[in-house]
Amino acid sequence: MPGNDGLVVALLGAGRSSRFGREDKLLATLGGRPLIAWAAQAGLGIPAARHLVIAGPDARLSAACPGYVLLPNPHPEDGLASSLRIAAGAARGLGATALLILLADMPFVDAGHLAGLVTQWDQDGSQPLFSRAPGGPPQPPALFPAAFLPMIETLQGDRGARALAGDALIVEAPADRMIDIDTPADLARAANYLRALDPGEQA
Repeated sequence: MPGNDGLVVALLGAGRSSRFGREDKLLATLGGRPLIAWAAQAGLGIPAARHLVIAGPDARLSAACPGYVLLPNPHPEDGLASSLRIAAGAARGLGATALLILLADMPFVDAGHLAGLVTQWDQDGSQPLFSRAPGGPPQPPALFPAAFLPMIETLQGDRGARALAGDALIVEAPADRMIDIDTPADLARAANYLRALDPGEQA
């Protein structure tokens, strides 16, 4: 992927974290670093014209994402679609040829899977691409050619980009890579998963 001059990577990190309690889940520690830092690192593994993070006002969120340009979301209560609209609008403003969407609460997505999405886009270029765990529904990470950005800017609510998944191409990923963190129990399971991979890992 030496070129990708028109690709914009957007990490969506603005949300209510309502199921996590009073703490911002993206600042919770996993493996010795903030949760958001895991997906941010994976995104940086993809060469792109710009890496964006759509996040709330807490400066610690942007500090955990070096290499990203912060775009604040003033209305995270409006659901995931509000962050998608910001990302799509920014990508259009940059003249992007495609937008790669990552969710900040998915710590185990790796650059290899993201590269698979980009490679498929390089080969086809006309359809959205979604990820999927075996037997699961289409979900982010997802990649949208520029023609779909205006549609993303009209999305509403928490369903987000899945509304555009009907005609999407699918890139499968192992189920353990598609884990997302919604609750403290999810975070504890993720920490146990890390320890199983590397008994010396600080979780």
